[in-house]
Amino acid sequence: MTDQKTVLVTASGSSIGLEVLRSLHLAELPIRVIGTEVSWWGKQIAEAYCDHVEIIARGDSPDYLNALKAIIEEQAVDLVFVNTEPELESIAADRDQFEVELSCPGQFGLEACLSKQVLHNRLAGNDLTAGTAVVDRREDLEHALGTLGSPIWLRCAEGPRGRGSIIVDHVEDGVFWMDYWRRRDAAEDVWLAHEYLPGRNLNWTSIWKQGELIAAACGERLKYFLSQVAVSGVTGNVSHCQLVDSTAVTPIASQAVRLADPQPHGIYAVDLREDAQGIPKVTEINARQAFRPLLYTHGGINFSKIFVEAMLFEHELTQRQWDVNVGLEMVRGMDFEPLFRKAESGAQS
Repeated sequence: MTDQKTVLVTASGSSIGLEVLRSLHLAELPIRVIGTEVSWWGKQIAEAYCDHVEIIARGDSPDYLNALKAIIEEQAVDLVFVNTEPELESIAADRDQFEVELSCPGQFGLEACLSKQVLHNRLAGNDLTAGTAVVDRREDLEHALGTLGSPIWLRCAEGPRGRGSIIVDHVEDGVFWMDYWRRRDAAEDVWLAHEYLPGRNLNWTSIWKQGELIAAACGERLKYFLSQVAVSGVTGNVSHCQLVDSTAVTPIASQAVRLADPQPHGIYAVDLREDAQGIPKVTEINARQAFRPLLYTHGGINFSKIFVEAMLFEHELTQRQWDVNVGLEMVRGMDFEPLFRKAESGAQS
């Protein structure tokens, strides 16, 4: 008989955290699920899927790290799903001191997931990313537009949900935009200009164990919530998406992961965008499930379940052809449960 394990899901009432919980609930594993939240309402939402939910400090609070460690010790936690960028940033410096399994990569790999500039430097020279330049002032923007073409994609080097993203085809617009964000956040952000990629917006989520790729699948973002009021049209919160064939994406995304982290271990969610020729280019790697975990789960590849099984129950999981329901769509609304439908005939991914 398998001993029960304790799994902790952070930000358990958040969009991603809740989908991780639902995926674990559907998995019917011999686990006890603990959640953390920062609000009473987040706690109430998560309680339907947890044995216990604890309210702790926010991920961007100086008290967060110690609070997380205390819960891990008090609840005898065996594995932690870390689900938000501020939480990942809080644990980054101490990542390798944790004695339990974490869903995020080790400290070296985590650095590349938290900084797009670090990631670009590690991937440089392999033709995996769009043409990129660091920009700081007008002259840099002029050079970027001259070498990368017009328009360019301008964004902050750090931060989730397309932070600071905008399409720029005039130098004056880019100068104003960087200055606006610097005054708004009172911070000297590093800015990156990228070759504009007009093709499909893709996610490739993967699980690795001690350098071995265990599972992977690919999805496409089709629409975002409130995209009509976002300058870039991207809000980072997907309202409509679908599963797609991963055959052409896996070699590119897996190479990017290995360059970012020579000994990958954990969950790596690679975002890609196709160029004008339809070739996927890596835009970032997230150290967590960053697309729609529940779509993957309903499509036949429950990453939350697979990760727990691989790390805690030592199942003989090796890379294989997962029976992914390619073409399965997910539609999310603010006032209703997610809807799923098969739009067209699929194939294995």
